[in-house]
Amino acid sequence: MQLKKRTLYSVIVAAATLITAIFIPIIPCRIAPNVPNPIYKWTLCSLNPDKITGIGHVLEFFGYTTSLRDSYILTVLITFAVAMVFFHNTMRKKKKN
Repeated sequence: MQLKKRTLYSVIVAAATLITAIFIPIIPCRIAPNVPNPIYKWTLCSLNPDKITGIGHVLEFFGYTTSLRDSYILTVLITFAVAMVFFHNTMRKKKKN
């Protein structure tokens, strides 16, 4: 498979994952009460900005960031990289004879 096709397919997969993550909770996140020395609990969250409330608890997407914009970027980059590696390893190149 050519690099151009792999890149195009990876972009499509990354965009579909981001859109899916807005409606379905598929992003790993940590939730804890907004107190000193919180105890975090891992769960799956959606990236819908309407469902996120910051009062009373801390929400960290990927266990790394509390910013919704950063989580969008991380979702696209991680999914793009995984899709590129997948397509690179599974699709065979056509040999010219």
